[in-house]
Order: sequence, then C-alpha cells, then structure tokens
Amino acid sequence: MSDFDLTTIYFILSESMGGWLWGFVALALLLLAAIVAGIMTLRKNDTPARRPLVAALVAGLVTTIIFTFLVPIWTLAGAGALAAPIDVLFAVLFALVPGGVVGSAVFVIMAFASNRRVAAIA
Repeated sequence: MSDFDLTTIYFILSESMGGWLWGFVALALLLLAAIVAGIMTLRKNDTPARRPLVAALVAGLVTTIIFTFLVPIWTLAGAGALAAPIDVLFAVLFALVPGGVVGSAVFVIMAFASNRRVAAIA
C-alpha cells in the first residue's frame, strides 16, 4: 500500500474511464465554480440559502434513490445483483454520482433564480 498515491489513482481512473475522465473532471470543476458563484450571489444580495439548499438536498436524494435501483442496469449486471447488503451499499455509492450532479445543478438554478426574484422586487 505504500505505492498507492495520487499518481496511481490517476492511472487507475485513466485506464478505467479513458477519454471520459477529462469530461468528468471538467464537469466537476464547472459545477464547483457554479456553486461558488451561486453562494457568492446569495451572500451579495443577503438572500438566505435555505430554499436552494433544501431543494438541492431533496432533488439529490430522490435522484440517488432512483439511480440506486438503476445501477445494476447501468453496470450491465443481472436483475438479482442487489442481493447482499454490500451490493446495496456500493449501488448507493455509485448512485451518489448522478445524485450529486443533480443536487448541484438544482442548487445553482435555485440560487440564481432567487437572486433574480430579489432583483425584480427591488
């Protein structure tokens, strides 16, 4: 395990995902920048972040639950692939990826929409 470092992780991901790796990295950086911009605009207008956060959490949770049952199809496994608790655990972990993407997108959309609503009122 002493050889397990960031370089090893990079090569494992590169071998596993190929060209998709850089698309996913770009998507993650884009979502991170959008989340930071949404938070900054909420703070600039003194708008509470409660509604965007709750909407993002609910959307992410629902998406994660839906994708948990779609993971066997997504990974080309059989219908009985979720037989053991460890299978369900890894299905939930896989499903957190689209859940996080949807939750992030909902937060950004709600943050910018609430700021437009504040600007329209003022």
